[in-house]
Amino acid sequence: MSADGAARSKWPLAVAGGVLALVVAGLAVVYRAVAGDTGAPQTAPVQVAEGFPPVLPPSFEGPSVSASRPSPRPARLSPSTPRRSAGPAAVTPGKPITDYEACSTGRAVIFKATYPEKFGYRHVFIDTDADPRTGFSVSEISGGFGADYMIENDVLYRSTGTDWSWAEVEGVTPLTGVTGGSYRWQLQPGYGVGDVVFNGSDGETTEERYTPVVPVRAC
Repeated sequence: MSADGAARSKWPLAVAGGVLALVVAGLAVVYRAVAGDTGAPQTAPVQVAEGFPPVLPPSFEGPSVSASRPSPRPARLSPSTPRRSAGPAAVTPGKPITDYEACSTGRAVIFKATYPEKFGYRHVFIDTDADPRTGFSVSEISGGFGADYMIENDVLYRSTGTDWSWAEVEGVTPLTGVTGGSYRWQLQPGYGVGDVVFNGSDGETTEERYTPVVPVRAC
C-alpha cells in the first residue's frame, strides 16, 4: 500500500477520536454543573449604582385597592358659645326676630322666621322630647330649653351633649326658601316635633337674638 493510501485509511479514525474527545469533555462539564463543582465558572454579580433602587422582578398581582377615604367636609358649624365678643362697646344691639312660626302638615314640619339683621348664623333650636335636661342647653330661655336638633343656615345637626357639641345629619338640606330677610325651613316630622326657639347671631359684633319658645302646631 502506498503512503497516500495509508494516510487516507487513518483519517476516519482521527475524526472519530476528535468527536469522542468532545463528547467526553461535554459530559464532564455537565457533571460538574450538576454536582455543584466550585470549579465551574461563576457569573459576576451586577453592581447597582449607589443612590438607585434595586430593580425588582415584575409582580403579577392585581392592582391594589386604595384604603383612603374622601376628605371630610369642611366644618360649617358656628363657633362654640359664647359666639360673640363680651365687651359691650363692641356689640351692636340687634333687632328682634319677627314673623316666626312652626307648624306641621303631618308629612313635614315647616319653620319660618324673619331676621332684620344680616346674621351670619340663623338657628332653629328644636326640642323633640320636651326635656330641658337633654340636648344643648339654651340658657337664655327662662325655665330651660334642651335642643335635641338644630338647624344652622342650611344644615341640620343632632346634639351630642348639653354643651355646644353637634353632629351633622347627612343627606338633609332643610332650607327651602329665602325672601329678603325671611327664611323657610322644612323637616320630616321625626326631626321637628315639639318646641322651637329661633336664634340669630353673627358670631362677633351683633347682639344675639332669641325668640320665645314656639310650640309646633298643626298648619
